[in-house]
Amino acid sequence: MRPILLELGPLRIHAYGFALALSFLIGSIWVARRGRMLGYREDELSKLYFWVLASALIGARLYYAFQHPEDYEGDWIGIFRLWRGGLTQHGGVIGAIVVAWFFVRSRHWSFREIADLMAPAVALGEGITRVGGCFLAGCCHGRPCDLPWAVEYPVDSPAHGIFGATPLHPSPLYLAVGNILLFLWLSRMQSMLLGTGRVFAIYLAGASLIRFLVDYTRYYVPGDYISVLGMRLTHSQWLSLGLIAVALLVWFLPRRGEARAPASESSGEESSPSA
Repeated sequence: MRPILLELGPLRIHAYGFALALSFLIGSIWVARRGRMLGYREDELSKLYFWVLASALIGARLYYAFQHPEDYEGDWIGIFRLWRGGLTQHGGVIGAIVVAWFFVRSRHWSFREIADLMAPAVALGEGITRVGGCFLAGCCHGRPCDLPWAVEYPVDSPAHGIFGATPLHPSPLYLAVGNILLFLWLSRMQSMLLGTGRVFAIYLAGASLIRFLVDYTRYYVPGDYISVLGMRLTHSQWLSLGLIAVALLVWFLPRRGEARAPASESSGEESSPSA
């Protein structure tokens, strides 16, 4: 665990903030270069990626605060201290989708195409953030296990306060590896399915399935579980099932005509709307 990567006098570089900045930089470059080949302006795509990241952070933090209000009792300003951890993947996904939809509609772009374009970058960003933002920061730790790759957290970590020196699942690393592999798969699918909404559907289903499975290795307090019809799952697992259902709808629903009018960088003209 290394929550602070570098400390030079008053300057502190937190692992969480560094991972977020790195994921934004790499993701925005990826989206801008891919989008340029489709006729989208890089500055417009950079704006979109910024708003997606900002809304994802806000959504992830607010949903975490909603789930764990006790963490901020008497210190509500702590909600804004993102470097201390406390973000939920699904809150971020929901927040990003809502804001991206409004941004895309204001530009008269195809939401399906933009969602397909950004999906691999989002998966890659999730993978990067899980390493620096979760594993190095010491949050989202796993449960005890005796596997060869189990990790022991240091004395000053939350995990050590619960389990002591017991080896634990490196759950953030499972999520990181899973999302990086998902990024590679989505990148391959993009050339065949771009504009159909199905790359985005694969992302939703894939990321949700990864989270659903990894949750079996993570440590949760009893209040994080919900029992329905005899099934006792975490909040995140239930949300994962819901997002998988949404992904299936996106995959199978017939494609409706959408306006698509990206501004060309070379000529400054807009392409004519297409179905």
